Formats: sequence, structure tokens, C-alpha cells
Amino acid sequence: MSRLKDEDNVQDAIQNTILNAYLNIEKLRNSKYFKSWITRILINECNRIYRNSKKDEKLLEKYSSNTVQCTSKALDFDSIIEILDDSKKKIFELYYKDELTVKEISKKLNMSENTIKSELSRGRKKIRSSFKQVSIIIVILCLLVTTSVIAISIISYIKSLFDLNSVGAKNDGVLMAIENLDWYQQVDMSYIDLGNGYKIKFDYLLIDEMNLYLVLDFESENDISKFKNISLNDLKIVNENNEVICDRENVLSDQTRKILGDKLIENDSHHMKSLIYMYTDAFPISKSLDISFSEITLYTKNKRNVINYDTHLQIDLSEKFINRKYIYYASKENTVKKAIITETGFYAIIETNNIDGLKINLLDEHGNIYNCYSHPLLSYNESNKLEYMVIANFNNSDNEILKLVISDNEIELIKDN
Repeated sequence: MSRLKDEDNVQDAIQNTILNAYLNIEKLRNSKYFKSWITRILINECNRIYRNSKKDEKLLEKYSSNTVQCTSKALDFDSIIEILDDSKKKIFELYYKDELTVKEISKKLNMSENTIKSELSRGRKKIRSSFKQVSIIIVILCLLVTTSVIAISIISYIKSLFDLNSVGAKNDGVLMAIENLDWYQQVDMSYIDLGNGYKIKFDYLLIDEMNLYLVLDFESENDISKFKNISLNDLKIVNENNEVICDRENVLSDQTRKILGDKLIENDSHHMKSLIYMYTDAFPISKSLDISFSEITLYTKNKRNVINYDTHLQIDLSEKFINRKYIYYASKENTVKKAIITETGFYAIIETNNIDGLKINLLDEHGNIYNCYSHPLLSYNESNKLEYMVIANFNNSDNEILKLVISDNEIELIKDN
């Protein structure tokens, strides 16, 4: 109630929390952490409803001076899509009425997934332009409500995969981008047969200017419940221009700057999923990722099991990653080497002699303070100073001037237009 200040919103938050917990209970690996687990779900729901209510308030303020009466026809789905051409109508019916996924529609209509997404986007824009004032809000709600239960489940799952809180970096900007911008890609590939009953594939990926995440899916005909983690120790990733993004085998290359990790996110007797994550000062704009590895290692507490199989695959990146954008902020001080705002948050590279814990805050033009998470990059630069990656949950690029406060040092960041 202190967060939402409205009884109906509170009830919605509680209901959605219970539903999320029910849909994802198998992900709770230790029942003694149930209270903190479900409390985190509730906090996320409160934040989501709060953000959406703010958007609704702005829309209502905008249209309150000229409200139109909504008729039953305006709320009828068939009437809403009447303005669309036949091809778009079919896609809308399959997506909203039949609740098929983009992938399922793609196969059914023999069209590419990108075409389906584009048609849905264009159709929504046409509908919005045809229904004015308050009708716009109601129409959008009507279009979304049919898939709300499915959406809650998918968003919750994806957020649990890419939640940086679980891998050490507090960046809810990634979660906001996943929820509001569909900022992830489901990888369309079949399992690779490794022999001896083992199979492997990639499920999801996410990339922005500073981060890359891959969800590894591993299956076994044998019981693998004793294993607590899985790793690709010689993983190498390059793009179509042969620019090296990750090279775990060559520890002396520039890739030592990369912070890499593997986090187990699902585990049962025959199945494991692991989140492979890395971040650096910049990832090259890429159309595809060329991924290779030959050593898959399953770990227990005291020993490991190595599966050797030369694996090579290519993943074509979706348009949003190819055309990803960022806003650059310049600084007159050498302390800040780079500062940008992307779809998933604020990032900066700073250099310092301070090897103790840094306290860093970001200030916007209105004086709002955003706590920053910092992590040392694994190298010293030419001036023998340690470089840090700085991350903040902030993606409002409307600010012309930002301030980065590092301990007692206040550094001005100016938007580069």
C-alpha cells in the first residue's frame, strides 16, 4: 500500500504474485527461502503496476479535456480490426484470439517471424491512430487482456533468466527492457546430439552495448541431478566480421577484460539450464554470432564430468540488436572514459587508483539519485589505474546533463547530440 497507494492495485499485485509463484514454483530450489522468493515477486509486481499506472495517468491527463464516449462497438475485437487489411486481420486473430505465438503463426502462415512482428506492430499503430482519446487506452487493454496470463508467465520466466541481481549486478533496467521492449531473442534451433544420450542447444539471448547473455539448455537420458553447474570452458564467440566477442581458451588475449560467468537457473534429473553472461566496455554491432566450443563440463562439489564434442553453430541476431542505439555522454574529466544510456540502463567506464569499495551515485537533472553498481574490469590500463564498469537502473535519455558522483568527486556528463 505504501508503494501503490490504491486498494485495487494492491489486490492486483497480490493476485499476480500468487499466480507468478504458482506458475514458477518449480524454480524454487530450497523451500526455506520461500518467503524472500515470493516477497521479491511481490516487489517486482508492485514496481510494474506503479510504472504502468504512471503511464496511464499521463495518458488520462492528456485526453481528460476532450473525453469521448466509448460505444460497445469500440470494444468489440472484430470491429477493432475491421480497419486492417485481410493479411493483418488473420495475424491479429491468430495472435490475440487463438493465442498462438509469433513462431507458431510463422509456421502456420509460412511467413518469417520478423514479418509477423512487423505486421503486428503496424496493425497496432493503425488501430491507435483510428481510435481517439480515452478509447485508445481501452482498445490497448482489450487487445492485451486475452494473453495477460500467458504474458505474465513468459515475462516472469525471462526476467528470472536475465535478472542481473542473481549474478551480481543490480540493474533492473534490463528487466524493464525485457518487460516493456521485448528485449530478448528466443533462439530458433534444434538440439545438437552430443552422443551417449546428451543434447545441447541455446534457448535465449540478450545483447546491448555492454552486456551479452546466453541461456544454455542441456538434456541427458541419464540422471544428472548430482551435478550443480555446467560450463563451456573453451567457449569462443565471434561475429560475421570475425571480431572476437568471447574467447575463454585464449586467456592472454584482450578477452581478459571480459567478466564471464555461468549461473545454473534450472536443474532436474535429466535437464539443466545455465545463464552464460559477460560484459565489457563495448560489444561490436553484429548481425550474427558464430559460436564454437568442444568441452562441456558438468560439475559436482568435488569432481567434474567432461563431455568432448566439437560444436559449431551460428545465431542470426534479431533486428533490434542489429540496430540497437545508445546515447553518448561526454565528460571533460579523464576519470570517465565512457558514459552511455542504452535500452537497458546507464553504463560508464571509469578509471581510479582506489581499489577499495567505491560509492558511486548518478544524479539526473531533477536531482534524483540513482545508486550505481561497480565492478572492476580485469586489467589495468596504460596509466596503471584500475578500470571499473559502472551500472545504474536509469534509461531516460531526455536529460541533457547528468552527474556521476564518485566518492566526493562530482563529475558532469553532457549529452552528445
